[in-house]
This record gives sequence, structure tokens and C-alpha cells, in this order.
Amino acid sequence: MFDRSIHSYSVYAKDRRIIAISDIHGNLPVLKKLLKKIAFTTAKDELFLVGDLLEKGPYNLETLHYIMKLSNSPHVHPMIGNCDVVCRNVLHDTRLEFLREILLERKNSVIHEMAQRIGMSIHKDTDMKLLSERIRNVFLRELTFIDSLPHVIETERFIFAHAGIRDEASYGRDMRDIMVQDLFMKEDVHFHKYVVVGHLPVSEYRKQICCFNPIIDAHRHIISIDGGNEVKAAGQLNALLYERGRFQFACSDHLRKARILRDILPLNTSPFFITWHEGRVRVLQETDTACFCQHEASGRTFWIAKKFLFYKGSELHACDFTNYHIPAKAGDFVKVVSLNGDMALVKRQGLMGWIPRDAFTFLHPDQECTALKV
Repeated sequence: MFDRSIHSYSVYAKDRRIIAISDIHGNLPVLKKLLKKIAFTTAKDELFLVGDLLEKGPYNLETLHYIMKLSNSPHVHPMIGNCDVVCRNVLHDTRLEFLREILLERKNSVIHEMAQRIGMSIHKDTDMKLLSERIRNVFLRELTFIDSLPHVIETERFIFAHAGIRDEASYGRDMRDIMVQDLFMKEDVHFHKYVVVGHLPVSEYRKQICCFNPIIDAHRHIISIDGGNEVKAAGQLNALLYERGRFQFACSDHLRKARILRDILPLNTSPFFITWHEGRVRVLQETDTACFCQHEASGRTFWIAKKFLFYKGSELHACDFTNYHIPAKAGDFVKVVSLNGDMALVKRQGLMGWIPRDAFTFLHPDQECTALKV
């Protein structure tokens, strides 16, 4: 049984640029692109990696080794998130049957990569105790690194925690209070310092128009920065920056970039967005490709392409569906999420919506605007 207490430390970061990035999820190329975009340097920056460093993305071991190398600097501060706990399970031989259930569902995991390196694989009959022992024999340094990471880091102005805190004095009762709070920004809490969290994609707090940019609540001093990288089709990796009393942010993703060819005016005056937490719908009418649905949380009705519908048990849900049509001008840039008939789902300045398929042309995938957002 491993230690469930909250581990924390404090950092003196006066006169340095603060950078916070959460939920990297093993996406090393996007992380490197983001750090280059913000011109990160340990000479003047204090970098906080706010948990979920690994899992769900395709480059977990590479990401882990890269972060371990970055952490040789005293100005880089990785933290543990709930997804990273798989390493602790293997290190401490804890809840191995539960771990197997997770790994059978999770296609991309650092544990899968470690197992592959030692010539093993994970299936329903895998001896998890033997697997853990053999992984420890080869990857003890990596597992111990994750195990040693703090849950909370505090500076003069900020408290960084993966999912949230209960209070500023003790932070919480145990590590679960820090790592698995859902919808933290909906809690009735106020703080003296800014509490910076990831864990839940910021799009889950949106109702009308989907947006993946960080949310700053200046009244309650809560900042949510998880842009849905690796867990949302339109997700992005966000970096929150604070320097000389001013907040900025930058983002990076893997989506293809396109240029708008003509002016586009929005077609709908009442946009709507369906989140994961409030996704239950009821089908009223159906065609081969779409369903006319009623959204149970709002009562609204609209056509939803079947690609956005799925079952949770016996309940039909939609997720990340929007009817919003994005306005744009000729020469604007967008990121293309998916194509659906004569329409395309795109992202523009962090906002997600639809535009006509013939209204844009793809650019080279490496082209990306480097301007920071205020």
C-alpha cells in the first residue's frame, strides 16, 4: 500500500516568468512545440508541469525521459496527476487487478510501453505481479521518479495542484482531494492565492460555444488550464504565462492548419454545446447518418451526426457536439478537426465550430502562428 498523504513544497519565484502546463498525456511533439513557441528557458522561467504527464498519448516513455532531463534544472517542477499513478501501482504492487482493467481499456500507456520493451504484453490472463516485478527490474529509476513527485507546489502568488484543493492551509485530506476533483471551478470556494489546476478540459465548463483556452476567475482566484490535449479531438496543450502582473497564454496542437478563402457569416443565432458531463440525449427521429435528438439537460432539440453519439451503458449520449457556425474573414487561419460532408469542424483562436468545406484550403501542417494570446 503506498503513501496516500499529500506531498508539497514551496518555490521562491519572484522576478521570474511563471509557466504552467498541465495534462501533457505523453504527447511529446506537442509539448516540445509549445515550449519552443513560448521561448522557454531556465535562465528566466519557472516551469510547473501540473500533473497527468503521461498516459493516453503515444510517446509516454519518451515524454517521461524528456521531463526527467528537464527536471535536472531546479526551475522545472513536474507534479503527479491521477493518470500518472499507474507507475505507483507497478512500483508498489498495489491494486494490480484494477490496473489490468485500466490497461485493457487504455490503448496508450507508459506501462504498455515498458512491457513491450521487456518482451511482454498485457491481456486478460497476464500475471500482473510478475509483470510489475520485471518492469521494476528495468525501469526502477522511471517509476521512482514519478513516485517522488509532489501533489502541490506553492509560490508567492500561486498554488499549483492537478485537479484542485480543499483549502489553502492543508490542501486536502489525502491525495485524492488533489488529483480527482471534477468540475473544480463549479465548487463554492474562494482563495487568496491563485489556484492553478488541470485535470478537466476547460471545454466542460462551456455551454453555448466550445472553447479550449484557459479560464481565469479573477474573483475567486481559480485558473483552469487543461485544453483537452489527447482527450478531445479539437484539444490543445495550453501554457499559462504570468510575468510582471500580466497573464498570457499560448497553445499548441497536432491539427492541420488551413486558410479561409472567403468571408463567412454565422448561420445560427442560438449556439449550443454538449459536454461530456451533460451529454445524455433522446432520439426523436433518425436517418442513416444523423439523429434528431432532445438534449435532456437543456430540453433543446437538434440534428446530431451519428459520429458524435455513443452509449454509456444503456443511455445514449452526445459529447463535444456543437451547432455553432464560426464567423471568419478571408485570410484568417483555422485548425481543421474533422470533415463531415460539405461542412468541416474547425477551431479558430480556441473556439470550435463549423464552416463550409469549400471555404478553406489546407496549408503545410508545420505552419503555425506563434503569437501569444492575452
